[in-house]
Amino acid sequence: MKKVLFLIALIGGFAWSANAQLQPKKPVTVKISTPTVQCEQCKKKIENYMKGEEGISKINVDFKRKITTITYLPERTNIENVKTGIANAGYDADDVKANEDSYKALPTCCKKPADQK
Repeated sequence: MKKVLFLIALIGGFAWSANAQLQPKKPVTVKISTPTVQCEQCKKKIENYMKGEEGISKINVDFKRKITTITYLPERTNIENVKTGIANAGYDADDVKANEDSYKALPTCCKKPADQK
């Protein structure tokens, strides 16, 4: 009888573990400092660029506060990929610096004030 109960408990434990692994992870929302965002055009550029990145489900760029809020699916991407995506669009993202070529291609109004000459 003890062996049967042990066997049932063991099988139940495996079933619960397998079910937990099948559950999709909940979306993660993060706020990223984007200090080089200057205007509405910057906002649109980042939002349009990031919509094409895998795992991004929601994005909002607040250019006045210089904060970008992104919701992503952790089973499809991670925070470093998100920051790299913003950098590839030509903007700094927390500790990740903007891609130099992408930054140079930005319109003058979207560049840092020191570079707007």
